[in-house]
Amino acid sequence: MDETPIGVLGTTDHAFEVDRAEALREVLLALTTQARRTVDIVSRHLDPTLLDRDDFIDALKAVALGSSRAQIRVLVLDPAPVVSHGHQLVELAQRLSSFIQIRVPAPEHREFNEAWLVADKLGYAHRRFSDRFEATVNFHDPRLATHLTNRFDELWQRASPDPNLRRLHL
Repeated sequence: MDETPIGVLGTTDHAFEVDRAEALREVLLALTTQARRTVDIVSRHLDPTLLDRDDFIDALKAVALGSSRAQIRVLVLDPAPVVSHGHQLVELAQRLSSFIQIRVPAPEHREFNEAWLVADKLGYAHRRFSDRFEATVNFHDPRLATHLTNRFDELWQRASPDPNLRRLHL
């Protein structure tokens, strides 16, 4: 049974709101599944109910392996829960480190409390508060997607890898 997509990345220019975990999960999966080159994620602790799921990890892996120029960047605002409980996204980043990078913001940005995912600098899901499931979504708004990407770049440039998220070779 084919499901009608929520939106088509790069085509569907219609902003809408979601406010439940299931709806946000669907949106994040749809954006990531349709991405071809870049995915930027800002998350408090890689929200397990949203991002530690087989279908989402498979979609990220497809982006990473789908293009030699693929780039997936992840900012984790609070890595402690990720380190203590593990996360499939971290494991994938360790295996595909040429394509997927995870960093922790600089100390002056640790209180940052938004979350978002931007796909191919075209579509986004943006949460004003990272601890809520309420988000604004658009599958084709290059202007706002670029704005979020530029904000991401500012955070990314000052961020650093967390040694606790690196693979340990024994």
